[in-house]
Amino acid sequence: MFGIPGLWSRGAAYFSQLVTPNSVGLPNWRVIAWFPILVALGATVLIAFGISGTSSGAHWFTLGSGPDPRLLDGIPRGIRADEWLVQQGWVVSQVNQGFPALNTMFPGGTDMTVLNELPSWDWSSLFRPHVWGYLLFGLNVGMAWHWWVPAFVLVSSCYLLAVTLLPRRPVTAALISIALFFTPFLQWWYGPSTLFSVAWPLLAMAAVVWVLVDTRRWVRIVWSVATGYFAVTLAMGLYVPYIIPGLLVFLTFSVGFLFRVRPWAVGGARAAWGRLTPLIASGLAAIVITAVWALTRIATFDAIQSTVYPGQRLAATGGVLVGDPYLAGIGGAPWNQALKAIPGGSLLGLNSSESSSVILLSLFVLPGLIWFAVRSFGSKHRVDWLLVSAVLLFALIAAYLLVPGWDAVAHVLQLDRVPAERFRVVFVVLLPLFAILVVDHVDRAETKRAWIVGLCCSVFAAVIIFALWSRIRSLNPEILGLAPTWKIIAVLLVLMTLLLFIKRGVVAAAAMLLVASVLMGWGVNPIYQGVFDLSKTDTGEAILKADKAETGVWIGIGSYETMAILVESGVSSLSGVQNYPTEQMWDEIDPTSKYENEWNRLGQVQWSLGTGALKIANPQANLIAVTVDPCSSFAQDEVSYILADSPVSAELDCVLEKSTIQQGQVEMRIYEIVPAGRG
Repeated sequence: MFGIPGLWSRGAAYFSQLVTPNSVGLPNWRVIAWFPILVALGATVLIAFGISGTSSGAHWFTLGSGPDPRLLDGIPRGIRADEWLVQQGWVVSQVNQGFPALNTMFPGGTDMTVLNELPSWDWSSLFRPHVWGYLLFGLNVGMAWHWWVPAFVLVSSCYLLAVTLLPRRPVTAALISIALFFTPFLQWWYGPSTLFSVAWPLLAMAAVVWVLVDTRRWVRIVWSVATGYFAVTLAMGLYVPYIIPGLLVFLTFSVGFLFRVRPWAVGGARAAWGRLTPLIASGLAAIVITAVWALTRIATFDAIQSTVYPGQRLAATGGVLVGDPYLAGIGGAPWNQALKAIPGGSLLGLNSSESSSVILLSLFVLPGLIWFAVRSFGSKHRVDWLLVSAVLLFALIAAYLLVPGWDAVAHVLQLDRVPAERFRVVFVVLLPLFAILVVDHVDRAETKRAWIVGLCCSVFAAVIIFALWSRIRSLNPEILGLAPTWKIIAVLLVLMTLLLFIKRGVVAAAAMLLVASVLMGWGVNPIYQGVFDLSKTDTGEAILKADKAETGVWIGIGSYETMAILVESGVSSLSGVQNYPTEQMWDEIDPTSKYENEWNRLGQVQWSLGTGALKIANPQANLIAVTVDPCSSFAQDEVSYILADSPVSAELDCVLEKSTIQQGQVEMRIYEIVPAGRG
């Protein structure tokens, strides 16, 4: 027993030696490398076995029989249709067509290099590392690669920022990084464009520190190249509402850190510019590459921007109170466990994805950061402009979300391109950043009384959580019953807030953050092996057989599953989700452009059979419902086959049944369009 204190002391000394920063106060190579390597090894194993979190198995509920052999754990989420129905549908279609840059499923073709993060043998795929798995290893491993590569970049970027500013705290950095991954907002909106929108600003902020502090040119170049490369990756994701918030955090941090270290104080302005040159050059190169990519696809961008829906949408300031008047959605992370059980809308939001949020750690510790920033003005040291910039950034974000009436200024800052509900992503970026800033100040502080500030912040956090709980209990109490661990989460968050301000409590605080995050985010996505490839089903094979015998154009009628099978089979089809309208296709369907307002949009093209003139309507903004007479000149000339999940009315002529396939829970039928009198 007497040897334990000595053992602990020697262990602590050895650990201290391992994490000793380099000569300029930045982390040594061991601290930098160990965690990303560990994460990469874990991701490699999962990728090798084709394991991911795809909800591709949602198709199995209708098209499969018995237990889904690919589903290892959890439940495929129907609400994530953008992933398993739209994005994965196009991926399988790409696989079956050989990964072209122009997918020919829709007549006239659809550009695969612009939207939906799709694999293609186009030069732009060099800047989409998450699609390489499809191109190199096929569909099943490719899906796992597509899932885990963005996660690796996210977790590693968060870790690198944390150890860059906290070089002696690799364990804390690792815990925070894993906690970030399990954030409910990221899990419900999981995808490359979401994860890279958080990963890039974290990586770029770390790069700013290295280029301003490290004296080695090659190190500054490596950080700058990595930042520029992933800037192109982020830009090609094209989801502006996620890009702008992270970019705002990066720019604010950069200015604050620049004034914290004041590189011009040693060597003058020329030396400062010299340090920043690699990063600036990398940024300019990223802009040029992105511009070349966009200009060489200008017709696609013109088609996208000219759509009626989604079109150009601008948000008003103060918008969060319109859709979330009680702030239960944006602040409801402790109850996000309920989203796995709530089938539709609630006080938290319209559906599970829209309701998902993030631990508002940045809000909980804000009073402490304000106190530290204010005190720095009166200290014997310089003003901490990094803390000041962080506080001012939070004030700007709060003003945009809560204060109406300054739309013109918001437009200049491009904030109005981000709807209030999407602005939640900024709190995901701020979660690790604000935690790091608190710990950085606590580690630097000469006083041991920071715990008093932490106590005030933890009381502040408790009051916020109590206020939200009170609203939920009175307006939507069912949520409380569907989130059985919310009390544990609430206690963890309050204690975490306190311990962040205590030097010896930081690791425990990070561990509490991780536990709370896992309780909220675990199980959102299933554990799934491979992909449920609809082109390999009995129906998919029957479609390919019929199309091989006599190639033609298909339409699907009935549920979305007919559309999904046609898309994944890769045959020429007028059914599917169009990113933008292809001119040739709609010239054939609506040559006079009578219904241009109805079809000029992003949405699912859904067909039904009727009699008389062709009709197009929009039951909802992203649904293009087309009714066609199989005996019409359009159908006779342009449509060859129909896939239906229920019998076509016997009263309709010009339709001849070719085959019937029992596909899971439904009976699929293939019909041929024939001249009048033969149906």
